[in-house]
Amino acid sequence: MGLMNIKKYVGEGFKPSRNNLLYKLIFRTLCVFSGCLILTSCIHLGIFDRSYMYGQSQDLHVTEEIEYPDSPFGELVKDGGHFINVLDVGNDALLSRIHLIRAAKKAIYIQTFIWTNDESGRYVVYELIEAAKRGVKVKIIVDQWRKMKDLSLVAFMSTAHSNLEIKNYNPSAAQINFSALKLIGDLALRFKQVNQRMHNKTFIIDDRIAITGGRNYENDYYDRGITRNFKDRDVIVTGPVVKDITDSFAKYWSFKLSVLSRDLIDVGNLIRKDKFKKFNTKDSFAVGDLFDELDHNASDYEYIKNTFTDKAIGVDKVEFIADMPGKNNSLSMNGGGVAVADLMRILSQAQKSIVVQTPYLVLDQMSMRVVKKLRRKNPDLDIIISSNSLAATDSIYAYAFSYKQKKMFVKNLKFRIFELKPIPADISKMMPRYLSASKDSLTSENNLPANSVLEEDVFLEEQRKKHICIHAKTFVIDDEIVWIGSFNVDPRSAHLNTEVGLVIWNQEVAAAVKGNIFRDVAAQNSWTIGKRKEIPVVSLFLGILANTLKYVPFVDIWPFRYTSSFQLKENKDPVPFYHEAFYENYTSVGSFPQVSLSLKEIQIRLLKVFGGIVTPII
Repeated sequence: MGLMNIKKYVGEGFKPSRNNLLYKLIFRTLCVFSGCLILTSCIHLGIFDRSYMYGQSQDLHVTEEIEYPDSPFGELVKDGGHFINVLDVGNDALLSRIHLIRAAKKAIYIQTFIWTNDESGRYVVYELIEAAKRGVKVKIIVDQWRKMKDLSLVAFMSTAHSNLEIKNYNPSAAQINFSALKLIGDLALRFKQVNQRMHNKTFIIDDRIAITGGRNYENDYYDRGITRNFKDRDVIVTGPVVKDITDSFAKYWSFKLSVLSRDLIDVGNLIRKDKFKKFNTKDSFAVGDLFDELDHNASDYEYIKNTFTDKAIGVDKVEFIADMPGKNNSLSMNGGGVAVADLMRILSQAQKSIVVQTPYLVLDQMSMRVVKKLRRKNPDLDIIISSNSLAATDSIYAYAFSYKQKKMFVKNLKFRIFELKPIPADISKMMPRYLSASKDSLTSENNLPANSVLEEDVFLEEQRKKHICIHAKTFVIDDEIVWIGSFNVDPRSAHLNTEVGLVIWNQEVAAAVKGNIFRDVAAQNSWTIGKRKEIPVVSLFLGILANTLKYVPFVDIWPFRYTSSFQLKENKDPVPFYHEAFYENYTSVGSFPQVSLSLKEIQIRLLKVFGGIVTPII
């Protein structure tokens, strides 16, 4: 999610010249400092009571007996136990959703942070409307609609069918599209409330089958992005725990800040004026041929059985963790919630290893205390973290704060950090559609027929444009416990955004997830972070000077860093950064491999100095 607050909203519609580096730099820096000023005016206002926001939850459980003759998931539901499918591939994540929407009999409930008006977003909307026409009750809660043109889509969805209801969580200025001026006024009056977002991702079918994890509704999450695709992780679960997921959804549905989209000012105006696009046929949803194969497979009983249910893992113990809507009652930017408390409790029990995959790696003071205590109690605990390099990340700002903390991570906490390359060697395994998606986007952009023969050099250049970015939020503890959910390792997930997670106690699931992450951290796919090689005497002098210059305001001018990114040498064995053979086996590739000195690096160096001020709201 990154720096979701001031920059994302105030920057909307502001389009300086792409070549005007200074203009863009000044604007983005001012956005950060504006947030800091408002934050300092609000941080000490105390506690207030918001109990009036929590209405009586509607009972959304489905009590009727249900059978699924057209879906192999029916056998798992009939068994009554807990079954798990981990969804590491974006195409499979979309395929499972479309199949389950078609299988639904009574109710579909969806929570998501982002819904975008692109091919994947519209494809899911089409299937949901078809389900509503069959008599299925569809309820959707969305935090953010990503593009300006989404307003028309929301108006259409709000009026498409009586069985389809949409709510927006905590809308600013009672609108989907609002001006920067209105946002600033809203921030001044209720800074924390505006910043507190619903980051939950849940997908529930008939109170029987659910999906939760990290994916939103947008091409990038389902292996169909033009230039960027997310390496994400969801989990399908059946069994009694699904009722807990439904209970959580019901609380958000009845929360006073969850507003029917048709009641928002701009959506309501469009509906009254009847000035929005109507999607009257399947072709009018304009999804092209992106889903032809998936569309067929989603209704193929044997294909779904082979892909999902035959591979489902039975588990004895599973628990759904969810923040309450509103997160906490503190007006400060701290306060935590159920999700972070439970996650810290589980992590603090680790004896042998913690394996983490997270888009962002920024610790607040609370998390830092927990990890330091854990490290003191168990000095040999192996903590492995898979995250994004600057070249791969979707948030420069979050990476900047992580960059600021690198020395602490390596020197004090002994984190073994691996940062994903933008185009890892195993990208076709991570994203099986990689080659075909590159060709699809090239032919589409150039108005060529789908079966066009492309020049090899043109095709390879198109591939180089398409990179992958970690978006999965996963923790594997002692090879026995797995947390898969929406929780990023950053202060915003800890204190501001509501989050969810499914905790699974099962060695088979843990081994599968850990194996997938270990492929990502392999030398051909990620750089590892280690201490720069010391030069006697000179390193001591440089360290003293660097520690002094870090307090110089406005610009981080010292070029020498405690850490660097390293690449494993050919025919050498991987070892931890603290191993005596590390410098013999690895070569330094600099702080920001595959990134030239640019706006990205300048922003990181600026933000590094002020990171201590704005870290709570990244």
